[in-house]
Amino acid sequence: MSSRNAALGVSVLLVALLSGCALVPGLRVSASGSHPDANPGYEVIQITPEVLSQQKQASEAALSDEQTLTPADPAEAPSEYVIGPGDVLQIIVWDHMELTNPFGAVTRDPVSAGQLVAADGTFFFPYAGILSVAGKTVQQIRAELAARLQSVVTKPQIDVRVASFRAGRVQVTGEVKNPGLVTMDDTVKGALEAINERGGLSSTASRREALLIRNGKSHRIDLAGLLSGTRPAVNPKLLPGDIVHVPDTSDDQVFVLGEVSRQGPVVLSQQQLTLIEALTKSGGLDRTTANDSGVLVFRRPEQPGQVAQIFALDLSSPTGLLLAGEFDLASRDVVYVKATKFAQYNLIINQLLPTITAVYQIDALTQ
Repeated sequence: MSSRNAALGVSVLLVALLSGCALVPGLRVSASGSHPDANPGYEVIQITPEVLSQQKQASEAALSDEQTLTPADPAEAPSEYVIGPGDVLQIIVWDHMELTNPFGAVTRDPVSAGQLVAADGTFFFPYAGILSVAGKTVQQIRAELAARLQSVVTKPQIDVRVASFRAGRVQVTGEVKNPGLVTMDDTVKGALEAINERGGLSSTASRREALLIRNGKSHRIDLAGLLSGTRPAVNPKLLPGDIVHVPDTSDDQVFVLGEVSRQGPVVLSQQQLTLIEALTKSGGLDRTTANDSGVLVFRRPEQPGQVAQIFALDLSSPTGLLLAGEFDLASRDVVYVKATKFAQYNLIINQLLPTITAVYQIDALTQ
């Protein structure tokens, strides 16, 4: 092979690569949304003020399910507690200690000396027999006891209290310090109170979202809004049988790739993360290789059957910078910064240099 022919072959290869063939590295997504397939599976959207407005409306709509849950209002008067299996009742018959404490042990605490409501919702009391109390209030039980004891006590004065609340339980799972059960009592409890009773959030817990599972249906809890106070959020009132689940931070991150100083994940905190904040946390755009007019955000479909979205933005203009400061990122978004054509060419040349050098060396040895 002559040196002229070797040089010609390398030149042809280099021209083919620089002409934009499939070997050019990097993503090949057109801002116009063109794609050789009839159904590309994605939609390219230019970020505009109208898109930001639609994004805000969609975010508010996503919270509509949360608004259907009854909030745990601290000003709400506690509702009358309904007795259930497992509760322990303390029953006092005034002036009749033999009924109040038939065993005569003065040191017994109210729980151990109380009346345990059995699994069938009943308990036994001297001279009153077996009473069915599940689903009744303290006032209803007091009236029934007084009526039954009138045959042995003249004008019985009876007090009934709940010595230990055990019937209603809520399960707290996930990233809390002490996952387990929370017992409901005669006070109003919300999801935040239940999480706090189990030791609070762990270091790996999401600060953005929790789930309330009720009757087999999941409801989103805006944990970020509750903890930060930046927007109205509902602390849902809990009911017996509810499950409060706190996920970890695996879904609370976006990924910044391409021509930035530091590629990698950026964790979403309680506050909303904008595109410009994510780029800043990644060290900003690379000054020598980044194409600031080609910033893309890839977003996965929210529902099966929907297409993915690719948001495109030109950061080379003041308007683009302002829009980037208002564009909120969603969990698992991928931010990609394109390289300039010049940077792509340099990369290709650097990849070809070893081959070019080897060709010339082989040709020199054969002369």
